[in-house]
Amino acid sequence: MDPIWLGILALIALFVLLALGIYVGLALAVVGFVGILAIYGSFTTAIGILTTTPFAVVSVFALTVVPLFVLMGLLALHCGMGEAVYNAAFKWVGRIPGGLGIATMMGNTGFGAVSGSSVVAATVFTKLSVPQMRKYGYDVKFACGITASGGIIAMLIPPSIYAVLAGIITEQPIGMLLLAGIGPGLLIATIFSLGIFGMVKARPNLAPIEPEPYTWGERFNSLKSTWAVLLLALTVVGGIYLGVFSPTEAGATGALGAFLIAFFTRRLTRHALKDALMETVRVVCMVKLIIIGANIFSRFLAVSGVTQGFISAVIGSDVPPLVMMLMFMFMYLVLGMFLDGISMMFLTLPVIFPIVLAMGYNPIWFLMAMIVAIELGLLTPPLGLNVYAVKAAAGDQISMEGIFQGVLPFFILGVIALVILFIFPSIITFLPNTMLKPS
Repeated sequence: MDPIWLGILALIALFVLLALGIYVGLALAVVGFVGILAIYGSFTTAIGILTTTPFAVVSVFALTVVPLFVLMGLLALHCGMGEAVYNAAFKWVGRIPGGLGIATMMGNTGFGAVSGSSVVAATVFTKLSVPQMRKYGYDVKFACGITASGGIIAMLIPPSIYAVLAGIITEQPIGMLLLAGIGPGLLIATIFSLGIFGMVKARPNLAPIEPEPYTWGERFNSLKSTWAVLLLALTVVGGIYLGVFSPTEAGATGALGAFLIAFFTRRLTRHALKDALMETVRVVCMVKLIIIGANIFSRFLAVSGVTQGFISAVIGSDVPPLVMMLMFMFMYLVLGMFLDGISMMFLTLPVIFPIVLAMGYNPIWFLMAMIVAIELGLLTPPLGLNVYAVKAAAGDQISMEGIFQGVLPFFILGVIALVILFIFPSIITFLPNTMLKPS
């Protein structure tokens, strides 16, 4: 059989396995192994790739930053940093129409500076802010839609695991990618907050009761509890921007800083530390299994000729580059219905990124716009990981369908934000272009 047709059949087989619920990393590895065996006709060659790839992939030094950022976020979670930021925001903006929802967006932005997981953020703020919003009469669909959509901000504001992995896959500067997320994160937080305000003004029954007022003294005093978030954010993000740290050094500094804060504030019990370490191991193992499987599958696609054939066909077509980019973004929105973000990147970037470079687009801009599209895809049915996280945290208060209905307006607002990033690419590129390089 022609290798290209074999590659196409392998792609079909992969999606069939994923539809059957086979773990992504395992499905990628199996299809890639069988495909290489079929092309070379040599079991020795295929098993050689299968046995050497895991070490070659997981020994990449740049991956060291992943467990460090994950551990930093989990320690920050156990320190109650998300709760501190939310409570402060609640006292400052709570009496604005939709103020509790806006406080949730502000809390996600602050918590995102110490945690690079949208699922964790969605879970944390569902437990923190949904009870408060329900107390003041917020519509339950509206409240859960806010927490599910607000979680995507945490994956954009550095430290972002997606930015790290995108940099590793494409060999782009990880520090620049981390800083590139600040502009889009603030943009989406602003658009979502304005959207909450507008929806409540148009439909007051969404948030009928105003919280009690707070004095200016109480507002300023609430900022004292956010010192830990501010310190970690300035250390990690500021260190990368000023060239003091490499991303790996920033991750190590952040993880150590979060541990010391948790220890000296006496909020880190032995049980909490064990949970944070075990969860870090689970997350990192999951990521690396996907990377191993994706690497095997990518090698198969390369030797089959599917990758090069697709690249040549796209570059040689008459489709305008802007239309092609919009098609790529739409593809990520659709893939979000079936795959998690890490799998999407490892499946698509080896094929798509060379096309983006050939069309002359800024690689940092494209990768961050892609991450925004991937995060929006996590709000779409039927997979919608953020929605599942909110459902798990909210319990029987609301159905899955209700959360998806609550998320819909924010998905539309997110698409508007993505369009703005196309019109004003400097929102993404300004900070990376002005950062100082590590000495």
